[in-house]
Amino acid sequence: MKKKFFFINTVIVILLFKSYSFAGISIPTPSTTLNKIANSLSHTATNNGKLENINVKTSKIVNSSDLKKNIKSDAEKFNLKIDASAAEILASVTSTDSDSISAALSQMESNIAGLADDYVPTLDQDTIVYDTGWVTLTKKTSYDSKTYSSDNQVFDASAVQQMRGKVYVNFKKREVSADMSAKITLVHDGNGEKRYDWNTGAATFNSVPVVAEATKRLMTSEGETASDMFNSGHDTLKASNDALQASAHKTRQQLINIYNHDIDEPTCMFACVEVAAEHGVFHYAKFTTATSESAGLGTMILEGGHAIQGSNEAQFAATVERLEGSAEITGTAYEN
Repeated sequence: MKKKFFFINTVIVILLFKSYSFAGISIPTPSTTLNKIANSLSHTATNNGKLENINVKTSKIVNSSDLKKNIKSDAEKFNLKIDASAAEILASVTSTDSDSISAALSQMESNIAGLADDYVPTLDQDTIVYDTGWVTLTKKTSYDSKTYSSDNQVFDASAVQQMRGKVYVNFKKREVSADMSAKITLVHDGNGEKRYDWNTGAATFNSVPVVAEATKRLMTSEGETASDMFNSGHDTLKASNDALQASAHKTRQQLINIYNHDIDEPTCMFACVEVAAEHGVFHYAKFTTATSESAGLGTMILEGGHAIQGSNEAQFAATVERLEGSAEITGTAYEN
């Protein structure tokens, strides 16, 4: 089974490539505050697609008017197509605060395709590493027209909840992968902070900007992860305020059980198998970089719910809590 890839999502979602012709697309002229979106890497690149002098970091601020030119240049250099929709979204961003990054990424569709589970990505002198560092996640009570619980029944409000993503992009090989980490403290657990580390697996791309996403489920046992059990491409547990995302793998009750953090014993007349809370945490991450000379943007999300065991779908959906962290990510050269 192919892994799902994300960023910040690190899981790899396997989607069809989406390619667009850049000819005839007029990207809006970005405001001057977009300077942080099209950040220029101060290395040079030859026409054969080999990156050189990549031992320096991406610069923080450049003239964003170069965004369209840089995307077209990279498409030609690496024989890639142009995702015009993604380019337009990046060009329309006016700030790189966390909320603005999250909003922009939510509009962008993943354009990667997962590779085989045993595929080993190429990490060499042509690889750029985008490391978020440890990002402290904050509570969100609204996202994409949906509302989320303000309660603190899943994630311990007295603790710092953090995630980190290290995304590896090799434009020459058309490969992307990520190492993901989480440090979380759950209310039900009582054992303090737990650490999780995993790799998303590798994916390939054929267009720029590169847009990658990934999902994962964090289990009760520290360090253990698994499939999120939903269908591909969801950045939240909730399809609406009253319903969960679709799944071809689990029933609605099983999905509720997986992500329910209630610790009370269920009231059972016969058997309790179908209403046993598993205390799982849903994770989603998304990452984009416009070109091999750009900084990246990423977002990382954690969600879980807390409802009386045996609650229906709408009752559980109303209890889902959401944590989120988004950031601009400086790219550096990969070092062995």
